[in-house]
Amino acid sequence: MSIAPVDTFVMARGWRFHVRRWFPTTPVVTLPPLLFIHGLASAAHIWDLVAPLLAAHGYTVTSLDQRGHGESDKPESGYEFASIIADDAAIVETLALAHPVVVGHSWGAAVALEYAATFAKEVSALVLVDGATNQMSLRTNWSRAQAMIDLAPPRFAGTPRETFLSFFKRGPLGQQWTPQLEDIVLHIVQLREDDTVAPRLIFENHLQIIGAMWDQPTFALYEQLRCPTTLIVAEQAIDDPARQEMLRARQDGIARIQHINPAVRVVRMPDTIHDIPLQRPERLAEEIMRAAQTTTEHT
Repeated sequence: MSIAPVDTFVMARGWRFHVRRWFPTTPVVTLPPLLFIHGLASAAHIWDLVAPLLAAHGYTVTSLDQRGHGESDKPESGYEFASIIADDAAIVETLALAHPVVVGHSWGAAVALEYAATFAKEVSALVLVDGATNQMSLRTNWSRAQAMIDLAPPRFAGTPRETFLSFFKRGPLGQQWTPQLEDIVLHIVQLREDDTVAPRLIFENHLQIIGAMWDQPTFALYEQLRCPTTLIVAEQAIDDPARQEMLRARQDGIARIQHINPAVRVVRMPDTIHDIPLQRPERLAEEIMRAAQTTTEHT
């Protein structure tokens, strides 16, 4: 039987944060707690398929809606990495998550990377899920201003619910679609009374995060890591030349990361889309447990 989550809210640094937790029926006190960090414009629910699998093995799992996301407060500022990880650290302290394994997806991987570099003695292990694979500012022929244009989110407020869901169903997720998967996707956005959806992350706040991603010194952060680190990469066959160029840049980034920090373990998942927590929850849970078993205590 699947372990049901417990939803709660905590106050941290003057803001209210939504936290979603899974507690094992039989806790294993020797296992480190797991802290899950979602991606840009996503939410804590992105981990709904992965977390129960880990709780069933004795892990206590905590997933949170970060500043501006999901059901958490949405201040107008504070979307640079320093504020985001200060939020997350305050939540970790409030919940007494001692030496967690930190798992981040997409932008959440960049947050997790900066968290582990900043609190090097506090993190038992780090799992980066299809994110933090390159440094945006070092990409050839790309400027910060152009990145803000290219990566700006679509303004999809008012899109009918079924139209929004069809974007997901057309891809590989459509082959494994379930009511639970639909519920997860709809919790990432705001479902309005007229049966349309809108983003929970405000457009201007989204742009602040893109700017912070550009400014992040990704490679330097890998030099500061002191914990076992796993980088999980989704791989697909891509025909589009522009996408292929991005994938080549990512491969170059991964090679540079392994040169900087040879201890980083790279796991490649073929025929897998970016949303690994939704498409490959069982495999991802296995890799997280493997990473957790390699933890070393930092004092």
